[in-house]
Amino acid sequence: MPFWSVPRPQGTTAVILKLCALRVHREPKKFENHWTTVTRATNHLGFHRTVPEKVKYLPLLFAESEIDTEHTQNLKFFRCKKISGAMKISTNVAGPKRCWKRSSIAWSSFTHGELKPSRSQHVQRPAVTNERIRKGSSNSQSCPSSGCIPYRQANAHSISETTGSNKNQRKTSNDQNTRKSFLKNVNAWTESRQQHETAFKGYDDINMKRYSDTKCLPWLLLPDELWLCIFSLLTHKDISRVSQVCHHFYQLAGDESFWKAIQLTNCHCLNDDWLIHLGNRHPQRFTLDHCHDDSWKITDVGLRQFFQHCERSLKELNINSCSGPGFRGDRVLFHASAFCHNLSSVDISWTGATDSGLIALVKACISLQCLSANGSHITDDSITALIEKHGKSLKKLEIFGCYALTAKCLRSVAMKCPDLKILNIGRIHKITEDCLTQVINSLKKLTSINITGLNMVNDSAIHFIVKKCPELECLVLSSCSQVTDISLMEISTYLPTIRYLDVSGCKEVTDIGVQALAGSCQKLSYLDLSSTATSKRGVCLLASFCFRTLECVKLSFCKGISLDAIVKLCKNCKRLKILHLYGCCFVPDLESIEKINKNVEVCHDLPVPATKLQSE
Repeated sequence: MPFWSVPRPQGTTAVILKLCALRVHREPKKFENHWTTVTRATNHLGFHRTVPEKVKYLPLLFAESEIDTEHTQNLKFFRCKKISGAMKISTNVAGPKRCWKRSSIAWSSFTHGELKPSRSQHVQRPAVTNERIRKGSSNSQSCPSSGCIPYRQANAHSISETTGSNKNQRKTSNDQNTRKSFLKNVNAWTESRQQHETAFKGYDDINMKRYSDTKCLPWLLLPDELWLCIFSLLTHKDISRVSQVCHHFYQLAGDESFWKAIQLTNCHCLNDDWLIHLGNRHPQRFTLDHCHDDSWKITDVGLRQFFQHCERSLKELNINSCSGPGFRGDRVLFHASAFCHNLSSVDISWTGATDSGLIALVKACISLQCLSANGSHITDDSITALIEKHGKSLKKLEIFGCYALTAKCLRSVAMKCPDLKILNIGRIHKITEDCLTQVINSLKKLTSINITGLNMVNDSAIHFIVKKCPELECLVLSSCSQVTDISLMEISTYLPTIRYLDVSGCKEVTDIGVQALAGSCQKLSYLDLSSTATSKRGVCLLASFCFRTLECVKLSFCKGISLDAIVKLCKNCKRLKILHLYGCCFVPDLESIEKINKNVEVCHDLPVPATKLQSE
């Protein structure tokens, strides 16, 4: 068997000599393969050391300290070979850390027969057999039982068998000591690992004993951060119910992040205790939407204590479409104005608020930025007090359906509120065309305007609005009977970035106007075409050009649309979420629509399914 084809290393010195032979005989490929074998074997034990230190642990891996007969013969042959060059490998276990310079440059920098100047004169020789090679010079000294020197042409003198056996005994003793030290380190590492495993097991046992009385499942041992993430997906009503499960859930449900913004919708069980408890959470935003108090469960005591607890924290108050004596607009506004002076946004739409409550709030607030009083019974006095104190800071004003307001009041708003961005003046029939022109000409920063039901609005008024307000993103023209396709063309020309458009009830709007919108308004996400002359052609145009952004489309009472057009719209518009089809001539097949687009919610008034949708 060739020397370098041995399947695995059989001893420290044999491996060293083998590497030397491969290097000297200019066989870099075999040397590299054999070196890879040595490196993998030593890395298996986790040693990250220099080359000699890796090689010295090979006997520990293979549990052999002697060299077999075949290696001995190969060694004798190697000793008789004339070798030039200089190389030093130190594998002394007890000695200091050695360095092996194995760079290709170092090997190729010296010619045959030349010694490296930086080498020590006292070189070391290997002693792996019963014979020993020694120089004939008188300057040679004895060396340790391990190591390698550059071989030069010299006379070999044999040494007595007694001396060789002593060296072998020393080597065996050193190998045994090294093996014992290595096994000692391995045993120490194993004991440390067992201790850690025992500690973790004990920790688990403690946790199981802790929850063994309550008979909880293992999922209750989840970290608090994960439970907080799960609770954040629940409504406040569900969080209140979850808090009654156990003490741990009660503590988690009391986290401040859940109660900075409290929102209750369609709640009929509110009372003073609940309201006071919510006030103790110190919310920054409090919203009640379509809540009812028919049983007089909410009194002045509850409202007063609620706002007293939120005195410094509450900044946004929304009481929208709530009924009952406890949610009357003036009653809420009086208690809020008595304690909460940091309010910046107030919404009391459809609560029956009057001038007395609104004026009290306006005087109490330090800086009011947003006011929504849709459907309130207010007059010019409230708006005048509002713009006198908060005109420069006011950015949102919604007074939809406040019939008592006059054109003079709106002119004052336009003059004293230069930073107004959102304006809702729909259904205020006292507004004239000149008043609307003055308002639009003064408020050039508008991003949203609602002029629903204003009879004076026509195509020329729309042209003036879209030209003077280039930053408009929301435009509501519902029930404006004089709006035609020309207005939609003007919108597509001057407002290509519009996102929200409502032209419901504009019966003069046809597919021509829809075509103009579909071709230019590529960011349109909300479109209401209810009660217009839109047909299936307009719907197909929307499906072909606005499919990237449309999220809500309302086509109620559009008699010209067909089932195929709805199929194409649902198929192309992947972001579509809401589709209104009230009063249509066909009945949509909800199961087939769900197969085409699982995200869309179809609203219609004919629950009996008829024809199934056929995909194109």
